[in-house]
Amino acid sequence: MDAATLLDDKDRRIAGEAGIAVFADRLILDAQPPVDDEVLAAVTARCAGPLPEALVALWRVSFGGRIDYQLDGQISFTELFWPGSDGYQDLWGWIDHEATSGTVRFLPFGGFEYLDRIYVDTLAGPEHGRVVYWQQGLPPGWELTVGDRADGLAADVRALFGQLALEDDPWAGGDADAGADLRDAIDELAGDQPVVAGKLRDLVRGAVLDWHAALAAGTLAGEPRLRRLALDRAASAGDLMLLERLGAAGCDLAEPVRGGLTAIDIALVNGRLEAAEGLLGRSVPVTNTLRTGAHAVTAELARALLERGAVVTADAVGGAIDNDDPEVLRLLAARMPSSGEGAEARALVPRLRMLAAQAALAADRSGDQRMRDRATVLRELADMISAGAGS
Repeated sequence: MDAATLLDDKDRRIAGEAGIAVFADRLILDAQPPVDDEVLAAVTARCAGPLPEALVALWRVSFGGRIDYQLDGQISFTELFWPGSDGYQDLWGWIDHEATSGTVRFLPFGGFEYLDRIYVDTLAGPEHGRVVYWQQGLPPGWELTVGDRADGLAADVRALFGQLALEDDPWAGGDADAGADLRDAIDELAGDQPVVAGKLRDLVRGAVLDWHAALAAGTLAGEPRLRRLALDRAASAGDLMLLERLGAAGCDLAEPVRGGLTAIDIALVNGRLEAAEGLLGRSVPVTNTLRTGAHAVTAELARALLERGAVVTADAVGGAIDNDDPEVLRLLAARMPSSGEGAEARALVPRLRMLAAQAALAADRSGDQRMRDRATVLRELADMISAGAGS
């Protein structure tokens, strides 16, 4: 059921008094008052063309606020910019940031801090109203890809809001990545306005992604967002039986699920070695497995991954430093590239020497040979990197 059917004008007024607005069946928290014609004209004057109808419709409902849903992929969208907001920049500040020649074609209207921004195309023509994003790249070792990214996101602002969803029911318990603020705002309203709160709760629950139902119905393989979520959940939990079931249902177990990570990468991130070994038997790609899982793999699994073509990078070696088995670090250190990642490798040296000293001290106190081996490997790797830096 949609908002037009659920909510009447009185319901919307009550929700608005609690700081909640509804646009395209999604809730906006800390909703700001609707935009007026004077401000609309001022914003339009800064743009390359007319403001798209869907953006104006959003602003007529709420000219700014907070978003507590998730977009598909890694793009974060938590704020609708407005004049005078207390974010990194307000709406005018972001417009000034983008206006290199006086006007902007792509109008920034929301995003996440300074890392992710969402824009609408204001240039008259076939692309008018299209939503695009820009995302700042993170430093090496934080993600698999490097550099800033930009791409199309939705046909218009209404379609963008239609993509907002929740991976978990906020009222079902657990540590959901989004939706807790929605839940809390509705629960607070329920004390005085239980009927309106119940309607808003139904709207929120209507945005929860139900991959279980799609799997049971046999439609999961044809629904990319649900399919990726199912693979992510199964791999994170190390549920090999579920992974096999997903494969049998037509899901590609080698598909990138999030941030370029595949199911085997996610299993290793979470230390689910049995699931990773099971996926290895399905001949899935292993390129990034040691970058994500060097902290958790056994030496035997590390050898298997290396034989299959797993890439060793400085950040993979950095992960292996945290592995309890010094043999894993020794294996990866022997495969570390001698060029191309010199700065990242050299950055490891102080940490290696500190950890080597700590391991040696622990070995002296306990007589633990494994800890003594760890100290030796750490010291040898630090010496090797230092020697390479000086050559």
